[in-house]
Formats: sequence, structure tokens, C-alpha cells
Amino acid sequence: MVLPDAPLEDADLAPMSGAGGHPMAVSWKDEADGVEDDVTGPAEERAEPVSPLTPPYDVVSYTGEVSVAGYERLSTLVETGKTHDDVLLVLETAGGDPDAAFRIARALSHHYRQMHVLIPRYCKSAGTLIALGASALYMDDRSELGPLDVQVFRGDELGVTSSSLEQLTAANILLAQFMTAFQVSLLDLSERGLSTRVASEIAADIAAKLLRPMAEQVNPQRLAEMHRAMTIAHAYGRRLAERGRNVEPGGLAELVAGYPSHSFVIDRKEARRLLRNVWPVDEGLRAIVDRCRTRPLDDHDGGPVVSVHGFPFAFEGCIHV
Repeated sequence: MVLPDAPLEDADLAPMSGAGGHPMAVSWKDEADGVEDDVTGPAEERAEPVSPLTPPYDVVSYTGEVSVAGYERLSTLVETGKTHDDVLLVLETAGGDPDAAFRIARALSHHYRQMHVLIPRYCKSAGTLIALGASALYMDDRSELGPLDVQVFRGDELGVTSSSLEQLTAANILLAQFMTAFQVSLLDLSERGLSTRVASEIAADIAAKLLRPMAEQVNPQRLAEMHRAMTIAHAYGRRLAERGRNVEPGGLAELVAGYPSHSFVIDRKEARRLLRNVWPVDEGLRAIVDRCRTRPLDDHDGGPVVSVHGFPFAFEGCIHV
């Protein structure tokens, strides 16, 4: 649904501490040099923190699933309705298509000098990917982002998706259990006087037999699909973060693989660990959100609701930090 307004766009895996020291978290490293991604550049080259948003600017509101249809609607409105150099994207979504998320962020970055993103409540998965292209984020007390967890359709159930993070966590748990069983058996056999070589062979055989029933349930093809999904999230995230220059060193790696579940809550405090410019929401921004939410929905077709608003608003106060 389009709502026009008054005048107005392969990595390697290695252990890392992750969120909350999660023992099964992994880190992304660049294949070319083995160095963890730093999309902000050296400290002396990083841009100064972005100041809070000040008018005039366009407001683009996007509510609903991140989809190609939503991207097309947003692009059409921005192409015909842009009136200012900067934009505030009011984004509410549970996630969706990472390809569409990348296109949405790129479109706004193409049409506007700076993109700021306001998260009224939920902005998960593909929504978080869009936010990486922003120069600054605005999060209220109940706002939350989510990990960059690309969902993959399950072949055994029509319309059902699997979380790449949950699949990877399961594989890491299996590996950790194998190593624990191996180490315990190796220590026990070594204390009985067996040589290291013989003890290692026996310990490996014991661990393999112990975990074989669980290992046989792991589908290598599914694991490959999950790894590919995480590679997609990382590749898109890196490109958008280079434009927004708002991601802390290691922040992208943690968003891709540093959290244990798709639903993990990244609130404003947690977001400040990952991103450089995260601002609170004041009454002026809440008024903008209320205006976006009260647009007429008579012709809503079930897809994402997209609208563009331009200054002057009935209110001018926007950010007071």
C-alpha cells in the first residue's frame, strides 16, 4: 500500500566471546587476511559522532514485512516526493527478505545525503540490516533490534523457516560435546598408562560412538545453506555499514553470529555496544511516530505500509538530548 502525503527515496568461523560471553558464539573473519572486519576503518580515520537530527528533513515510514513489494513502494514515493537532503526512516518490522532490505537501505542512501533511522518498537533481522546503513539510530525505552539472522525455508515443511543462528548453535553444541567427551576419555586413558597416541585413538572412537546418534541427525546440506545465509547477511551488512559509518569494530561480526537466537533482544543499551550513534527518543520524535501510525488505511492490501511526509509539520521540535 502506498500513502502519498502533502508536499514533501565467505567467511571463516572462529570462537569469540559474543553477547554475554556466549560460549558457542563465532566470529567472522575476512578470507583475504584473516582479520576480523572493521567497517569503520582505523580510529584516526573514523568520522566524528553524528549530531542529532535537525529539521528540515523528509520522513519515510515503513511498517510491515521487509519485501520487494515494500522496496518498490518506497522507491516510487521517494522518487516523486523527495523535498529535503536528509531523511528519517521510521521503521517497524519483524524482518523479511535480506535482498529487499539491502535495496531499501541503498535506495535511501542514494537519494539522501544522510539517513537516520527511528525504531519505535520492533526492528528485527532484515530490519536491523536496513538500520546498518543509517548514520544514526533513535531508540525508545521499549525499542529493540535483533541479530542479522537470515531465515531459510525448510524443505520438509511448506512455508516454515529455520533460523541460521539456531542451526549453527546446535552444530557448535554438538562439536563442544564431542571435544568434552574426547578430553575426558583421553585424560582417563592416559592416567591408566596408555601412550598419548593410543589413548587419543581410543578417546576419539569413544567420543564418536557416544555422539553418533545426534550427529546422524545433522544434515550437511542444511548446514551449508545456513552458512550461506550468514554469509549473505555479512556481505550486505558490510556494504551498508561502510556507507553509514555507524558500526563499532567487531559490531557487524557480533550481529551476524554473536547471539544465540533469532529473537535475542538488542535494546538501546546493547545497541550502543555495537553502534556509535544511538540516541534516545524525545516527545518530538514520538509525535512523528504517532502521525505516521494514524495515516488512513482504507486501501491497505495486507502488504507493508509505506508513506512519505515532508516538512513543515505542525510541530518543529525533533530532538533534545
